[in-house]
Formats: sequence, structure tokens, C-alpha cells
Amino acid sequence: MDVNALAQAQAAPRPDRAGDQRNEALAQKRRELTQDHIARTEDNKARASDQLAELREAVARVTGANTRLSISKSENTHSFVYRAIDVDTGEVVNEWPQDIFVNLVRGVREDVKIDVDAGLMLDHVA
Repeated sequence: MDVNALAQAQAAPRPDRAGDQRNEALAQKRRELTQDHIARTEDNKARASDQLAELREAVARVTGANTRLSISKSENTHSFVYRAIDVDTGEVVNEWPQDIFVNLVRGVREDVKIDVDAGLMLDHVA
């Protein structure tokens, strides 16, 4: 091999390892952020599920046992009307305008939260 060729080969730029390290660091950071995002998403899903369960319990307490909730729009007032309908007979047991029903559910939902929190406290004591 020629001495000049050897000198040129040694002087040739070597592959940049810093770029590879940077790319690997970026890939690692992306993985960490993705895992963090997944964890937050799962926490949000769990929280939403708990809130939905609280809401269902509150609606069930407002409408009463053996009833289903019917929501319809009033033709006269163009607002929603909420009805508790007996499951067996189909009879309207109770009827509320939207604002009253929402306030009832909101109040009962607070009671449900208190009941759940009290139950959790009792679980910790037991």
C-alpha cells in the first residue's frame, strides 16, 4: 500500500459518534415521555370512571328505585325535562325541569362523595 494512501485513510473523517449518541438520547427521552403520557392517560381514565360511577349513583338516588331516567326537550320552553319512569308500569313517577334536576344531582353527588370517602376511611381503620 502506498504511504500517501495510508495517510489519506488515516486523515479521512471518522463517523460521528456524537450524532448517534444524540439520536439515542432523543429516542430514550421520547420513550420516557410516552410512558409518562400513558400513565397520565390511565390516571385520567380511572378518574373519569370514578366520576361516572358517582354520577350514576347520584342519578339513581334522585330518580328512585325501580325507575329509569327519560330526558326530553320541552316543545314549549325548549329546555330539557327529566322524568323518572317506573320500569314495570311505564308511569311517570316524577318530573323535573333541567335546572332543578341538575341541582338535585349535584347535591346528591356531594352526598355520594361523602359516603364514599367515609367508606374509604372505615376501610383504612378496619
